[in-house]
Amino acid sequence: MSPALRLSTLAVLAFSVLALVGCERSPAPGQARVDLRHTRAPGGTPVVSWAGDRVTAEELRQRLEEMSPAQRERYQTLERKREYVEGLARYELLVQEALARGLQDDPEVVAATKRALVSRLMRARLDDALPPVSEAQLADAYARHREDYVRPEQVRLSHLFLAAPRSDAARVAPARETAGKLLAEARALPPTDFAAFGRLARAHSEEPRTQPLDGDLRYRSLEELARDFGPELAEAARLLVPTGPGTLSGVVQTDTGLHVLQLTGHQPALNQTLEDVRTALSGRLAQEQRARAWTEWLSELEQRAALAVDAAALARVHVDLNAPVRPASGPAPGTLPAPFPSVQVTPP
Repeated sequence: MSPALRLSTLAVLAFSVLALVGCERSPAPGQARVDLRHTRAPGGTPVVSWAGDRVTAEELRQRLEEMSPAQRERYQTLERKREYVEGLARYELLVQEALARGLQDDPEVVAATKRALVSRLMRARLDDALPPVSEAQLADAYARHREDYVRPEQVRLSHLFLAAPRSDAARVAPARETAGKLLAEARALPPTDFAAFGRLARAHSEEPRTQPLDGDLRYRSLEELARDFGPELAEAARLLVPTGPGTLSGVVQTDTGLHVLQLTGHQPALNQTLEDVRTALSGRLAQEQRARAWTEWLSELEQRAALAVDAAALARVHVDLNAPVRPASGPAPGTLPAPFPSVQVTPP
């Protein structure tokens, strides 16, 4: 099969027409007249012709230059070039036949045409119109989100705490005995069964902020742990890191009481400069810019067209769950394309 015959049928779908040649009167809203002929560009030397149209040497040269050198190698002989232009012509004859049969009004063709038009509109409105991300925008975004790129080492712990101030020896001794028993229970659990350790903490911990959270301390730096719970706990956490999540500490004494710790997560220190994250950050800002511009422009289009939803009429539309499924007549509701689906932008 020649390369021309392998061309995507989207070329037909994307430019379906109501007539081959437009007339003077403008089409009504929702209708279109598109000239699909090669002769819409005047001049040139025809290399293949058929009723009402032709391909010129100039167009053929352009098509060949769009190919890679390896592909062009195939068309060095007259026979191969003839095969190619005849393929182009046969493709156009199929387009004419489709139009003669009125297939431009087929729901599938109309739906594909709409998708192609909206896709091209998006490129024209966003890719071609929006300025690139500036250095000032990059620097500002890096400063606002610096904690995403520069942060100290962090650990996540769950702890079981027994209140026994270091200065109160009468309370420390029995609390240490209890802590030892609870530590033995914890060591009997599967190392990565964090939920099991959490149930133990919820049942026995005496730290009111974390007990309802199954003892979870969330991610904190070692400095934060030392500040909030004491340097002994921070040092115990540092020693747990090399053996990985699930590791248990011994009984750790701090000024306020006794802790049994389990390491549940670890994040190494991060120190990325603006240059380190330039490409990713620029892409992220470009996505946000595209999404914001698209949302704002859609809002303008809605206002210009006086878009209105009749809630009363909409409420009367019955959704029959038992009706048989009909063949699809177009794209499903809610298929409006987004510049980047992962970016959420609040409409203005």
